[in-house]
Amino acid sequence: YDQIEVLGTTIDDAVGEAFDKVAKFYDIGFPGGVAIDKLSRSGNPRAFRFPRPSLHKGEAYYDVSYSGLKTAVIHQSEQFWDGKSERSLPNLAASFQKAAIDILVDRALAAAADNGLRRIVAGGGVAANSYLRERFAAEPGVEVIFPSLKLCTDNAAMVAGFGYHALREGKASDFSLNAEARVRMFKRKYP
Repeated sequence: YDQIEVLGTTIDDAVGEAFDKVAKFYDIGFPGGVAIDKLSRSGNPRAFRFPRPSLHKGEAYYDVSYSGLKTAVIHQSEQFWDGKSERSLPNLAASFQKAAIDILVDRALAAAADNGLRRIVAGGGVAANSYLRERFAAEPGVEVIFPSLKLCTDNAAMVAGFGYHALREGKASDFSLNAEARVRMFKRKYP
């Protein structure tokens, strides 16, 4: 449970944060991931050609940046419109969701392939996203394990699972820890 190597991460906004911020800006609902996923079902994911958030090849190849995509969706959506489809909120939501999820799936699959992995475990709130599940289901050669939807509502389920195994091994906090919004529990493969 604790022998995990971080191959990639988000370097600014997490994907869930990007969903929440886009949903808040357009008053779609909260949590943003659920609201956008639901609204996207009636939208055209190709109506807006939003940029795919990514970094250059190299040490951080599997890392993803969502701040540019979020900015494009919130402040520059007009310039990414295909010129033919209706400029509707469902189309915008579906196009944003496609851009955000496609890069996440593509990077996860690349990391698995490059490291000889045949299995991916999805977790956190984004693991509930229907498009994410569809994309992974369509990919041959890799098994993707998803928790039940009720365990995808908060990262607390992942932290609790980690804590359960740590406690069983006699590892416990001395209560000197401070609360942090983003804690690194695992080491990166590279510095």
